[in-house]
Amino acid sequence: MTYNGKDRSRSPLSAILLASLVLVAVCAASILSGARTFSLGAIASDPEIRALVVTLRVPRTLFAVLVGAGLSIVGVCYQALFRNYLASPFTLGVSSGAALAASTALVFGLTAGRYSVDVGVCAIVGALASIALILLISSVNRPTGKNSLLLVGIVFSFFCSSLLTLIQYVSDYSQLFRVTRWMMGGIPAVGWDDLIVGAACVMVTFVWLWRHERGLDLMLFGDDLASVKGVDVRTLTRTAFVLTSFVIGWIVAQCGVIGFVGIVVPAIARIIIGLRHKYLLPLAALLGAALVVFCDLMGRMVIAPFEIPAGVFTSVIGGPIFILLMIRPSRMVDICR
Repeated sequence: MTYNGKDRSRSPLSAILLASLVLVAVCAASILSGARTFSLGAIASDPEIRALVVTLRVPRTLFAVLVGAGLSIVGVCYQALFRNYLASPFTLGVSSGAALAASTALVFGLTAGRYSVDVGVCAIVGALASIALILLISSVNRPTGKNSLLLVGIVFSFFCSSLLTLIQYVSDYSQLFRVTRWMMGGIPAVGWDDLIVGAACVMVTFVWLWRHERGLDLMLFGDDLASVKGVDVRTLTRTAFVLTSFVIGWIVAQCGVIGFVGIVVPAIARIIIGLRHKYLLPLAALLGAALVVFCDLMGRMVIAPFEIPAGVFTSVIGGPIFILLMIRPSRMVDICR
């Protein structure tokens, strides 16, 4: 993988600070606005409004922050490991595998009854199985390039989507509505307890990736060069895949499939800040969090009091942005190489 563009990391801290301010502003708008808009004075003076904000809007906003940050850092990780800016949890089939496992559990009643299994566990198992398939192909056919593995992931994603369609076809109306609504990808109403697992998954993965930022930088230039420079490529790759699978499994189990965040946000972050993962990871996390919070806010406001899933808006916003980046290759460095 070669890079023809200039490294734009001249003022990374300024970019990260600006992204932080944007995230704070979007989170404030999400907390104050929605089906009903509250002022700070109303929140401070009215106990009922304050209880609504603290128990519903604040946890939901923080939940959206975790989802956006998690999808973004996973996208950054995959694109470094595969040296391809098209790599993401969705193009690799990881999200589809998690969604297939979770949907199967929901439709066939595996999440209810005496011997029930948590839907989050099913989604994580599906994500790990998808990654295991990619690693198995890589170990069996070592000459296979990483672009070929990406194609395997895309085919696997289509295969999982076909099975999901079959499951929806044989479901009754209540199950069909539940699965279809879940597949659109939306931020649910959550409590403070629901944030603990997600925060742990995202934070552990982010800290581990940030500590191995030098290895990710070297992986951009090939496994051989990274190995010469002292990077244990095999351990780095497998550990990264396992950690990110837990993040994707948790997100898919809670929110369904939210597309384009893992592709578009890392691309925009690279345009702004350059290629160094030391700065790229935090910037992508901030931008992804702001994007998902904004899309969730739009979903709550456009046809209030009804909600449109946030995944609809991430696709509506992310699709045109990605196409724009594709037709302006000078702004996106060797996206397909």
